[in-house]
Amino acid sequence: MILADLIQKITMLNGDQLATVISYFKPVEAKKNEQLLEYGAVANRLFFINEGCLRLYYSYDDQSIITRFMAFENTFLTSIVSFISREPSTEYIQAVETSQLLVITYEDFSYLRKTIPEWDKMYIYILEYGLTVITSKLGNLLTQSATERYRNLLKNNPELIQRLSNSNLAAYMNISPETLSRLKSQI
Repeated sequence: MILADLIQKITMLNGDQLATVISYFKPVEAKKNEQLLEYGAVANRLFFINEGCLRLYYSYDDQSIITRFMAFENTFLTSIVSFISREPSTEYIQAVETSQLLVITYEDFSYLRKTIPEWDKMYIYILEYGLTVITSKLGNLLTQSATERYRNLLKNNPELIQRLSNSNLAAYMNISPETLSRLKSQI
């Protein structure tokens, strides 16, 4: 699905409005491991992934990393709290693979919300998607064992297991790489 198709599916934009909205998204290639948002910077860009994978993560002084979300094709990603509040981000965004992105700035996104009221449906979609994903992940972390979470990934998100390195997958599951290796050998 391309961005225009997703927008049409969510909104009722006419052809001219859709063309206007699409014109604000700029193509960007992010190289593998490229940092797209640093800790302490205000998230000023919303990414739509045409191809590739981005991760949203926390990094701590002890060098531990907790991955909050892995975003693949046809998904939006930003540090949503920073994007909305205009406060410095407590998260990082990194390209896990070389990725083809479409990027809109906060200013352009806000301008579209003011000038094309129907665009708010896209904003609500992005917020609801983010809320659903984070709530589901938090629920899984609180109620499932590492084995159950791994089995869930195998069943519901096998692309995570196929495309991510063990270190990225372990960080996403909030387990050590050693625990992940043990799970893979047992299942």
